[in-house]
Amino acid sequence: MLTAMARSTIKFLKPQGQFNTRIAGLVGCDRHTVARVLAEPTDPPRRRLRPGTLETRRETLLSWIREAIPTTRMLELARQDPATPYVGGTSTFYRFVARVRAELEAGAAPVIRFEGLPGEYVQWDWGDARVPLGGELIKRVFLAGRLKYSRLSAVRWRTQMDLETLLRAMLEIVEGWAGAPWAWVFDNMKTVTLGRDADGQPRWNPAFWRFATEVGFHPELCDPGAAQQKGSVENLVKWVKTNFLPGRRFADDEDLAQQSLTWERDKATQTSQAHGRRPIDLLPQERAAFGPLPTTAATYGLYRVATVNRESLVRVDGNQYSVPVGHGGQAVDVRILRDVIRISRDGVPLAEHARLSGTGQRHRDPAHYAGALGERPRARLVLERERLCALGPEVTAYVTVISQRRRRVLAEELATCTRLEAQLGAEALRRAAAACVARGTCGAEYLSLFAGAEPVLALPDLPTQAAVDRDLAAYEAFVGR
Repeated sequence: MLTAMARSTIKFLKPQGQFNTRIAGLVGCDRHTVARVLAEPTDPPRRRLRPGTLETRRETLLSWIREAIPTTRMLELARQDPATPYVGGTSTFYRFVARVRAELEAGAAPVIRFEGLPGEYVQWDWGDARVPLGGELIKRVFLAGRLKYSRLSAVRWRTQMDLETLLRAMLEIVEGWAGAPWAWVFDNMKTVTLGRDADGQPRWNPAFWRFATEVGFHPELCDPGAAQQKGSVENLVKWVKTNFLPGRRFADDEDLAQQSLTWERDKATQTSQAHGRRPIDLLPQERAAFGPLPTTAATYGLYRVATVNRESLVRVDGNQYSVPVGHGGQAVDVRILRDVIRISRDGVPLAEHARLSGTGQRHRDPAHYAGALGERPRARLVLERERLCALGPEVTAYVTVISQRRRRVLAEELATCTRLEAQLGAEALRRAAAACVARGTCGAEYLSLFAGAEPVLALPDLPTQAAVDRDLAAYEAFVGR
């Protein structure tokens, strides 16, 4: 079989006046073969595509490429096509996808890279990984932030990606940078944006927009499908997974955070490939252009709007907090700090509570109901008991016993608890309550004794509470005589 070079030689020599026999001798073939080659067209016709080839899937493949679906997944989808499943080879499929991708990119607008000004851009993105914690692989998420100008990077590890976690993690990072960049770029996070309007403009999450306004930065979103607009921070996410995590082990989350900070500081002193300088050396230029940072991760209050219910309670993240009576049905402003809940109305503070953990709990301040409880002693008693139980499980156990055994003098018993708390503090009350429950001697006289004794005095021949609080049935026989 003649090679393409031999055919070209035959086509070249014939116009030079060479005979077929001479050409056959030079090329190394029969003269009849020379005659046949000369009779054939110079460019053979292209083979026609057979029905069912990948060409029929071109539009589908184009849509998958635009959606950034990996080629391996494309092959799986093509093989699973219920109408016309792909039965060809893997390499054939990969080559065709590469050709379609190249054709698509050839007609696309060129990528124009730019560098930010000092203090201008910071890009944010979430990543996740299975981290070796305490000998087990446990899923953790991390927020990655990178300054566009200096390429200074930061990472904070968390267990969830809700809005409050995002805001406090970003504040923690920019606190370390000692200032706020002008423009913060996000990849269309659901906690940041609710989507886009008919004109393609972002619809910001109201709580996030207030945060941006209060901190003083311009929020910006990457255009949908424009991966090059967030390449810097996406590379950082990949860098964390491929450079920080491999080969490391962590005792717990605190160890993970500390090793991450050490790695972050080390990378800040290494030369960046983007500009050939160390990010730490460019940080002073960034700081000189940063805006002031008016709040911190610990002091910022995430804004919410809530409604006061008929019990004068406000629901916040699954828990309820009281406000003074008289605001039922009204909208109030809620600020969620790291450890405190602050509630106000029209700029007037109404209440401040220690933030409850978990959900399904409520914190009612008896002072908020004082004006409405003048003629409702039972309600006042319930509120006071609820407040005491919130001091800890030791007090709850003690209050449970006196509520059962000394119910007729419960108001006096609770008043003693409140008085001791005011005099000695909650911790002393907890110790005294635990001592009473452990010895089975629950009552105001015993509680006062244990609360004021350091160490606790051992009283000889002291009867147990069970012996004192006898069952009424024991007296029935005597009374019936």
